[in-house]
Amino acid sequence: MTKRMLKMLGMLLAIVMVAAACGSTVDDVTEAAGEVVDEVEEVVEGDEEEAMEDEEEAMEDDEEAMEDEEEAAAGGELVIGTIFPVTGDLAFLGPAEIGGAELAVRDINEAGGVFGTDVVLIQGDSGDTTTDTANVEVDRLLAEGADAIMGAASSAVSFTVIDKITAAGVIQFSPANTSPDFTTYDDNGLYFRTAPSDLLQGRVLANQVLDQGNATASVMFRQESYGTGLADAFRENFEAAGGTIDEFIGYAVDTESFDAEVDALVNAGSDAIIVIGFAESANILTTMHERGVGPTSDTNVWGVDGNAGIDGELADPSILEGFSQTSPSVDLGTISAFVERLQGEIGEEEATVFGAETYDSVIITALAAAVAGSDGGPAIAAEVNGVTRDGTKCTTFAECIELVDAGEDIDYDGLGGPYEFVEAGEPAAASFRIDTYGTEGATDEAASYVFAS
Repeated sequence: MTKRMLKMLGMLLAIVMVAAACGSTVDDVTEAAGEVVDEVEEVVEGDEEEAMEDEEEAMEDDEEAMEDEEEAAAGGELVIGTIFPVTGDLAFLGPAEIGGAELAVRDINEAGGVFGTDVVLIQGDSGDTTTDTANVEVDRLLAEGADAIMGAASSAVSFTVIDKITAAGVIQFSPANTSPDFTTYDDNGLYFRTAPSDLLQGRVLANQVLDQGNATASVMFRQESYGTGLADAFRENFEAAGGTIDEFIGYAVDTESFDAEVDALVNAGSDAIIVIGFAESANILTTMHERGVGPTSDTNVWGVDGNAGIDGELADPSILEGFSQTSPSVDLGTISAFVERLQGEIGEEEATVFGAETYDSVIITALAAAVAGSDGGPAIAAEVNGVTRDGTKCTTFAECIELVDAGEDIDYDGLGGPYEFVEAGEPAAASFRIDTYGTEGATDEAASYVFAS
């Protein structure tokens, strides 16, 4: 009951009491009381109307608040951060990955963006495991509102930041991580990669070495998640096919001299030597050349994707003649238009390895966000695998987003696909490039490709 109504009722009581005291007739009292009652009824009706208006206003406020929340959940803009190797022992991969991300965001925005607004790209550095660069950069990207972070290139570096990124509810998406350990890692369902697991590359490498006629092999590998995982996968497949491993030598990532390790390789006398490393492979291969077991000798020497671009690290690249190498890669001849665009972005002298996979990781993330209608990490993650399989095939963001807007399920094959992501958020099959170095290094013309699943 309002204060106004209480006053009216008080007036009614007072009139009755005064009238009675003054000897007024019952009719007089009734008439006066009736007037007050009429006023009270008017007040009650007014209060009820006012209460209804207040309730309607409150409902409108609630509806506006819900709309604001829905709009916030949809996230007015998708923010993508990167941690690619601008510095460190994989810096030769940086230009292609940085350029691939730039081209992807450019194509997305030219097609209308996501949520009707341009995607924001914030580039960062990953460094390597000898620095804390990746952690510092991830802190910066999270503070700037990144919804997804692309990278790192190095599996070992990714393991230093994956918990921080996924704990923040943000997606981590690498175009180059190949360590088998990511397949079963507890990542809250927020880690993805367009690069295949080294369980596949280990099989491809073992088959290539055996097909060359090598019955025995020795392995030198860097002791971290990438090197150890790939070395183990190679050994398992090589031995399962009847090959013999003579030496299996791991080295610390900060090793500077490899004399003792190479001496062990010389004494083993294996048919083939497998070098699984990064930039330090230049030092290893130089020492092997000096000891008579390098690529130009009778020993068959093999490397992997971590060795890509190694000729640029050598004072005399000619010592690589005869060196063979496996790396996850789509047949670049089938995406020559993209390679030309990428080289126009980063320069023709730069390696293009993982450029296509980087481009695709950004496109897949943007399409998943569009399907989810949200820039929230868990919401995007729930759609990532789905946009790579089981729908209407499309190969560009513009083509795919048109299908998404029409309510269709999509299957983005992209540049490096088909991907057909499995539950772990990675491709179940992949193409691998086989390079053999000549006097001018590795060339696209001399490369061959195999598909593994």
